[in-house]
Parts: sequence; C-alpha cells; structure tokens
Amino acid sequence: MAKQQKKWIQYIVTFLILLAIAFIVYVSINKDGNKVVKVGDKAPVFELKTLDGGKVNLKDYRGKGLILNFWGTWCKPCLEEMPDLNRAHNLYKDQNVEFLTIHVKNSPQQIKQFFSALDEKVTLPVGLDDGDVLSAYNANDLPNTFVIDKNGKIVAHHKGQMSKEDIQKYMEMVKP
Repeated sequence: MAKQQKKWIQYIVTFLILLAIAFIVYVSINKDGNKVVKVGDKAPVFELKTLDGGKVNLKDYRGKGLILNFWGTWCKPCLEEMPDLNRAHNLYKDQNVEFLTIHVKNSPQQIKQFFSALDEKVTLPVGLDDGDVLSAYNANDLPNTFVIDKNGKIVAHHKGQMSKEDIQKYMEMVKP
C-alpha cells in the first residue's frame, strides 16, 4: 500500500508541476496588462471622473497638445513639481497646450488637502483613477509624464520629477 501511495503522490506532484508550467506559459502569452506604451504609439483612450465632479476623456484633447502627468499625494517629487506644472498650465492654456494630471487613487479629500498645503492656488485639471489608466500607460513610477501631440500620438515620455526647463521643452514640443 505504501508503494501505491508514493506512486499517487508522484502523479499528483507531476500533475501540479505541469499545471504550473501551463499557467506560466498562458500568462506569458496573454499578459495584455503589461504592454509598454512607448513614444510613437497612440495614447490609450480613457474616461475619468474629475476632482471638480465632471468627466474627462482623452478625446477631449484632440487638436491640442497634452501633458499627461501621473502623480500621488504621498509622492515627494510630485509635490515638488506641482507648482511648476501649475504655472506652466496657466502660461500655455491659451496656446492650445493643455495639462491633465491623473491622481493614481480616487481620493478627492487627500488631493484637496495636498493642494491646500501649496503656496498657490492649483488650477490644473485632475482626473481620478482607480488604477485602470495607470495600468494602461504602465506608469507605475511616480511622477510619470506622457507628452501627447494634437493627433493623440505620444511624442515624449518622462519618468521622475521634471524641471521647469523640461516642462517648457515638452510644452513647446506639442504646441500646435
């Protein structure tokens, strides 16, 4: 009986190993969630609720340049670049270059507290993400910025905090 039990255990272990291998192969072939969005690609389309209670859609920005910035309230570099993003937004909004910031968690109260701690009033539009847009852009490192031209094509990608010079360069890059 002991030999028969060992044989069954071997069959079960072999089956589990084969099942694990099949799962790994399946996940490797079908891992759509990990597609990397890169310069030259069409920007993934999305629709989000905004901090002010409205909705925003990527299609709303067709015909304009767009700086799409992913950020979080806990992110120190995000805090440091926010005033520069806000000033650039105010400077370029009449030149058909827009900003859309996407907070990577749907937490309006935290965002309002974050903005109230800044020395100036923030006028940047804020989309509230629950993780879907973050995943679509594979923008896990914060801050993470995509520069999108008037046709919806990604023309630049910046990981990490941007300087004033970086922001101005990207704004000029997508100015129609």
